[in-house]
Amino acid sequence: MLGTFAGIDYGSKTSGNTVICHHDSQQLHFYNADKKDADAFIIDWLTQRQTGASPSKIEALFLDAPLSLPAVYHSVPGFSNYHYRQCDITLKAMSPMFLGGLTARAMELKQHIKEKINIETYEVYPKALAQVSLPENYHKKLTLHEMEELCKVLANAVPGLTFAECPATQHQFDALLAWVSGYRFMNQKHLVFGDYREGIIIV
Repeated sequence: MLGTFAGIDYGSKTSGNTVICHHDSQQLHFYNADKKDADAFIIDWLTQRQTGASPSKIEALFLDAPLSLPAVYHSVPGFSNYHYRQCDITLKAMSPMFLGGLTARAMELKQHIKEKINIETYEVYPKALAQVSLPENYHKKLTLHEMEELCKVLANAVPGLTFAECPATQHQFDALLAWVSGYRFMNQKHLVFGDYREGIIIV
């Protein structure tokens, strides 16, 4: 079960800040994109695992990026906000419109992965999970020691979880939070924010 999904901290295309977090059925690993094409990196990584000798195939991705626009753009009755979705308002997340190109890339990536590799992609928000699971200890400039201590807390919530290595960057730690969000979803322990007609965030 632990190897059937992955969490992704999604960055700009050539920043090198995109990180995939995945459990290989033995340990949790981090895979860092180079500074070329983060989307191609994700697609190649998935393709290798679906076609290679991996003991478990990926069934779902949990991506830290907006995967929909405010429903007003689709003329859904009852929606009037051009900047934020209901899930963004509830969680105080950034507007998909403000993120612009990253939102467009994420939506295109989701569609491509579904059509070409048949994997579902779900939107997650690592900060929201941290507020639930690590309410007093999470911030955006974690030290290596702080990340190691928080990993111990998260490991207690996932039976049998071991790390090949602890996160070494904030992006790796956020990818871990995306993965834990996926674990909660796969085990029906998750929270849902937003309106299904518009787009939801899994926590």
